[in-house]
Amino acid sequence: MSKSDVCPVCGEGSLTPQVEMIAAEHREVSREIESHYSVCDGCGSEQAGPLELRANKRTMVAFKKQVDGLLTGVQVRALRERLGVNQSEAAKIFGGGPVAFSKYESDDVSQSEAMDKLLRLADELPEAFAVLAFKADVSSVKPDGLWVTVDSAANFGRVIARKKRPKLHIVSSSVHEEPRKYA
Repeated sequence: MSKSDVCPVCGEGSLTPQVEMIAAEHREVSREIESHYSVCDGCGSEQAGPLELRANKRTMVAFKKQVDGLLTGVQVRALRERLGVNQSEAAKIFGGGPVAFSKYESDDVSQSEAMDKLLRLADELPEAFAVLAFKADVSSVKPDGLWVTVDSAANFGRVIARKKRPKLHIVSSSVHEEPRKYA
């Protein structure tokens, strides 16, 4: 028995991990969610250590995201992978900070409603995602079958998008920067 398996209450018994379903409520929506804890076979105490507390928090955050109509961590990760970017690139493109996507995807925190809408927009409109990636200077983004021209004279400019082209071409016509093209 390792030191971490010894009951911190009695100091003699060993801890056995348990999972039970408990009622949770958020915004008048009730649902059964998992609750992780351990039981000591010596003194019978029930307790939750740091790993169990983290798992319980993540389960509750995911539940709240669903109730609030936000993407869950699993959905954020799937969306990011569909877009073909890693967590660091996603943070550059969408904002939120260097570890934001790690936290969103693990359900450590909820993304804002605005971030959620931006992610959904980028997923539904590849041309919008291409513009965001271009402005963030993330050159690894190469959506298939999309051709986009960006006129960045006013840093926002106009976007012309046509589907069913073999490669993505982004051209900037700003007087302050050289045209960029990604194959």
